[in-house]
Amino acid sequence: LIPTLRALLIAFALFEAVNIRLYAVRTYGRVIHEFDPWFNFRAAEYMVAHGWGAFQAWYDHEVWYPLGRHVGSTTYPGLQLTAWGVHSALAAVGRPASLNDVCVFLPAGFGALAAGFTGLLAWE
Repeated sequence: LIPTLRALLIAFALFEAVNIRLYAVRTYGRVIHEFDPWFNFRAAEYMVAHGWGAFQAWYDHEVWYPLGRHVGSTTYPGLQLTAWGVHSALAAVGRPASLNDVCVFLPAGFGALAAGFTGLLAWE
């Protein structure tokens, strides 16, 4: 009974992790909120359109006015690479999704992964 209860609690935590992260999506639609996610979307969009090499050399003149910003050396590209990978993988299996949708739903997936691994760490 106890292992079953633990498994149910972890499943509930996974469900709630996704449910909480998708609250804004259900309320406002598939919209990117706040500055940081918007920057990450723009950076992922640039990476998808121009490739990894161009991303590393990208000097974005639209931010940090009037100087701009060298994005390749001032950002951690893990989120952009993951979004690019998920976007490409979905297209490869015949289920294309917009990059916006990938960037909107990716945090919910990461929230579920984090909740799942936290549950496994606490499983004992």
